[in-house]
Amino acid sequence: MKHTALIALTLGLLAPLAAQAAQDLPTLYQAYEEAGNSTLSMEELNQTVTFSAVALGVSSNLAGEPLIEAGDEQGNVMARLTTGDEQQAAKLGALEEGATFTASCTLQFSSGTDYLSFGDCTVK
Repeated sequence: MKHTALIALTLGLLAPLAAQAAQDLPTLYQAYEEAGNSTLSMEELNQTVTFSAVALGVSSNLAGEPLIEAGDEQGNVMARLTTGDEQQAAKLGALEEGATFTASCTLQFSSGTDYLSFGDCTVK
């Protein structure tokens, strides 16, 4: 009985780490398209996802915070990334178009758009 409880506790503690496991952005985007361009039914929704991508566009949102268009090496935009952290905002804003980077972000709700929305991004 103690071993079963210990295993259950260990699995419970490791579950958040599994959500942070590296993902493939094109695979996530394909799942998004298969879900009708909505993240509502995706298991990654509101979870931290780590992935590598190419910065395809660097601009700012209405609040003046960096907004990164991210995608693959062929130039396909698949995601938009933001952060609320000042240090991370500086890192996002410093990305140059064409740069490959790795980020951990929270997958946010998106519906009816051609891209995934990620917030709370941390550039590695």
